[in-house]
Amino acid sequence: MNKVVPVWFIGLAIVIAGCMNMGDKESGPSQTPGTVSSVCGDKWELRLLRINGQAIPIDQPREFTFLCSPGGEAMGKSGLNTYRGSLQVTTNGGLLWDTASFASTKMAGPPQVMEQENQYLRALSGTRQAFVKSGGGRLILRDVSGDIYIEYIKAGL
Repeated sequence: MNKVVPVWFIGLAIVIAGCMNMGDKESGPSQTPGTVSSVCGDKWELRLLRINGQAIPIDQPREFTFLCSPGGEAMGKSGLNTYRGSLQVTTNGGLLWDTASFASTKMAGPPQVMEQENQYLRALSGTRQAFVKSGGGRLILRDVSGDIYIEYIKAGL
């Protein structure tokens, strides 16, 4: 005896199957390798600093910024001080830092702020990859293993 399956039942099964995939990572904001044009030219403000999987508390994240020019000059604020250096953004989102060119001013401040600044600068110089996400509104700089993860948002957003 053959049973006929109502058409509405097939439609319901399709909807349920489609909803089951909604939790996939790919359904969220896309993350793409950075390019010179997507990484450089905008001022970025720190939103999250993670080192070895641990979020590092930053008292004044807006005082930690990153900016680079299409010519490869990187600069920003690191809490109390400013820094600058040279970098290259490759076509696949790689970051090549010229560590010899990396320099920072040396103003002193409260020990907690100085420690945050030191952690940020060490992490920044250890980044090797750039990604953009949320339609270009966020920038992620990280090392290959993911032990260093710095997330920025465009300044003014």
